[in-house]
Amino acid sequence: MKHILLLTFAAFFSANLFAQVETDTTRFKIGNLEFIVIGSDTLQVDDEDNGKESKKASHGDLTYWSGFEVGINYPVNGNFNNDFQSEHLNLDPAQSFVYNINFAEQRIPIIKEYFGLVTGLGITNSRYGLSNSKAEYFANGDTTLAIIDTNMTSGFTKNQLRMTTLRVPLMFQINTSKNDSKNFHIAFGAIGGVRLGSNVKYKYDTPDGMFKTKIKGRYNLNAFELMGTVRVGYNDFGLFANYNLLSLYEEEKSEVAYPLSFGVSFHF
Repeated sequence: MKHILLLTFAAFFSANLFAQVETDTTRFKIGNLEFIVIGSDTLQVDDEDNGKESKKASHGDLTYWSGFEVGINYPVNGNFNNDFQSEHLNLDPAQSFVYNINFAEQRIPIIKEYFGLVTGLGITNSRYGLSNSKAEYFANGDTTLAIIDTNMTSGFTKNQLRMTTLRVPLMFQINTSKNDSKNFHIAFGAIGGVRLGSNVKYKYDTPDGMFKTKIKGRYNLNAFELMGTVRVGYNDFGLFANYNLLSLYEEEKSEVAYPLSFGVSFHF
């Protein structure tokens, strides 16, 4: 019985010792090479690819579309100035601005991290506020204009046309560094868009308090956008300028006006 117990213990101890030797490993790296010591054997593993992946992950993807942008809307005529005869194109800069929320992006490398194509998706809310506080937007099937109500006493505190657009960019992007925190980047190309909805919002004071109303409509706005864009930035901060090659309103239903917008970008 003692011999059986002794043999059982010896077998158990040997098995555990063998397992310990087999699983007892030591790792160390020299440059991009990793050495693994298993017992008395040494294996060499090429870790160059893993090193590249880790470096890329720590430095970001070097794409600068996703994020939040805010800027000023400044429509111009064919001579690139803001001189219009139509009342509905005489705008208040303080009420004419744009919000961009870009929520998807993809970079296609051409020359490693330094040069490539960028695309994605974004939602834009463009606002155009009338400078005449007694003017109201009006549109029928043939024309868009602003009607001035001379009977109003104080006028509107807000009379603003709003438009929501889905946008898709296709841009060339240049990066100066593989390190996102040190990267100066430039992008240029085109942004296409399709209008999702539009309305006019009015706000004015009455003896009974503040009155607000929102009137949905097309207002003969162009259903599509095709913009040239230029963007520069450092790290996750940037500046942008967009110029729409298509008029804000449908052809022959308004004086021609090409939306120009510019502002700041915050990427994430």
